[in-house]
Amino acid sequence: IFLWADSPEKGYLEKIDEGYRLSDIGISLVADPSPKDNPILNHLFKVNVITIVSRKIDNEIQILNQRRKSHPSYGIIGVMGGVVRKGETTIEAAKRKCEIETGLIGDFKYLGTQRRIMYKDNELFSDVFFPISYSSKFSGKLIKETNYGQNIWVSIDEAIKNEQRGFDSIPAIVDVLKAIKNDTIDNLQVFYNETIAI
Repeated sequence: IFLWADSPEKGYLEKIDEGYRLSDIGISLVADPSPKDNPILNHLFKVNVITIVSRKIDNEIQILNQRRKSHPSYGIIGVMGGVVRKGETTIEAAKRKCEIETGLIGDFKYLGTQRRIMYKDNELFSDVFFPISYSSKFSGKLIKETNYGQNIWVSIDEAIKNEQRGFDSIPAIVDVLKAIKNDTIDNLQVFYNETIAI
């Protein structure tokens, strides 16, 4: 990025004894992975937190699922998630999304991140980082339906099946659900995985 081509009045550079350097505004512009001058790339590249919530009823593990009401996931049933805002931590995003979409206030733990890059017809279709958070401790009363979708508790086996959708699945969610089922979630090491779907 040739910031020096812009006028100094824009504030991207600041004068120092040795010449010029990037100002805080300039550093912020260069460090931003979502360039404002390319709205298509900006739309395709994002961070979406995944919120996995579990409970035990009569010694049976259940996972909170949602039947989505919005596109591009309309009608899909699975665990919930949503965009992480700039300046927001993964845990803050998980708590916010869970409370807004379900009415539950969860005590979330970060488990790891799955990056999913998808291509269709040799064109980049989606590039998303999915930090995955988990809560088995929560308070509040479940809201059964919101503008986001219908919230339902499903068995752990059904939750695993719901996440095995093929092209747009997120493999790490299945791994986490299996760890919950096998009671090995506390032994799960923080992970980072990348998958490319063509």
